[in-house]
Amino acid sequence: MSVEDEIVSLGKSMGLEVDERDVNELVEEHTQELTTEEIQELQSQQHTEVMQEIGFEESEEEVISTSEIKEILGMWERVSQFVEKKHPEKVATGRVYDLFNDTCLTHFRNILRVRKKHTSLDMFFSKRPTGESEKNLAKKAKTSEDI
Repeated sequence: MSVEDEIVSLGKSMGLEVDERDVNELVEEHTQELTTEEIQELQSQQHTEVMQEIGFEESEEEVISTSEIKEILGMWERVSQFVEKKHPEKVATGRVYDLFNDTCLTHFRNILRVRKKHTSLDMFFSKRPTGESEKNLAKKAKTSEDI
């Protein structure tokens, strides 16, 4: 029994409508090499599918500390520098680096950016202790009297 016959038999046992011609067609399609454009299109489709799956599966986000984010970004920087220096496939690793960076790390960099902005605003709008503000007012009044 040929491999094609076994595949047809297996397909039929699963309740599928399969014949040897279908199997041969599938094998022929997979023996042809893909063009660069076709590969890029497949990657784009896969990326879109993954992003959709992630979007549908989002649940409560775990709070990640700023130090954890900084630590992992530092590790990624070390890994990417190592790969850039040592890996012979510069173009392929560059694409993977960009994809991972854009897909995964941008999220964490944005979290840091928002936290930094939030911290700056908190410092700007925070109340000073009453005693401290009275001292500052007294100093300003004294300085303006000296002028």
